[in-house]
Amino acid sequence: MSKIILRIISGAMFIVAIVFLAFALTHPEFGTVFYIGEFAIGSEIWRVFYLIYAIVTVALFVTSFFVCKNKSALI
Repeated sequence: MSKIILRIISGAMFIVAIVFLAFALTHPEFGTVFYIGEFAIGSEIWRVFYLIYAIVTVALFVTSFFVCKNKSALI
């Protein structure tokens, strides 16, 4: 996959992630509470999940700029 295509795809994913995070963080009432044993996963924990999602999305977007075209350049 060429760098241009990878950047377009990752850019689109980044924009969708920003819109999703903006909605999710401003509307915590749409989240549901579920339980793992005695531990409740509520809106506060969901915010941590959203933050992790944002960090991973940004990391993947930035990584797309460091992809080499041929594998021999990595050696």
